[in-house]
Amino acid sequence: MRGIFVIGTDTAVGKTVVAGALVAALRERGADAGVMKPFSSGSREDAVFLKRASGVKESVEEVSPFYFKHPLAPYASLKLEQRVFGPRGWVKRVGLVWKRHAFWVVEGIGGALVPITKDYDCLDAAKEAGLPVVIVGRLGLGTINHTFLTVQAAKARGVKIAGVILNATKPARGLAEKTNPAVIQELVGVPLLGVFPYCSASMMRDRKQLAQIAQKNLGAALCEIASRRSQ
Repeated sequence: MRGIFVIGTDTAVGKTVVAGALVAALRERGADAGVMKPFSSGSREDAVFLKRASGVKESVEEVSPFYFKHPLAPYASLKLEQRVFGPRGWVKRVGLVWKRHAFWVVEGIGGALVPITKDYDCLDAAKEAGLPVVIVGRLGLGTINHTFLTVQAAKARGVKIAGVILNATKPARGLAEKTNPAVIQELVGVPLLGVFPYCSASMMRDRKQLAQIAQKNLGAALCEIASRRSQ
């Protein structure tokens, strides 16, 4: 596989928007890029967004093949469902889909350590895929701590880190939003790939606009990483 695996410092940090915008930008540039969110809980709304943002032909079920009924961590949902699920080997199970594109943007579920089962989490899924992770964190207060912890967890697992993207989850920017990028760039020890701006609902519905936002705000660094790996 060639691609990147987008993980979060927490839930609701904007992983899906960033992943969708990235794959939209790559496809606008002519890259043969696909998108997948292997694990979904509660609904497949994120997969619907990713499919629309990317314009891929895969079905929603192919974009997000492993589904858990309740809007919880997969492990918590499985306990309520009284269902047994084995995530190991998920890459092989979607192997026919992987062959359709040269490069993949894969999105994790929740934060980096969200349990999919008792002994398998989102970082395990990224490691099994063999892809470098792009860590998405909130732009606002608290992100320095969360980003440090996520970077340390990924390094401890031997997962390669492509870099960090900070995402504006609200339109207003206070002092923390203004200072966090410089602090993270200085101290975290992995590349800061860019700051993704707040996107309104109308922006998120427009694939070309998402692509333009990604190209403008994520800078050459991330797009060059993706383009180079896709060749």
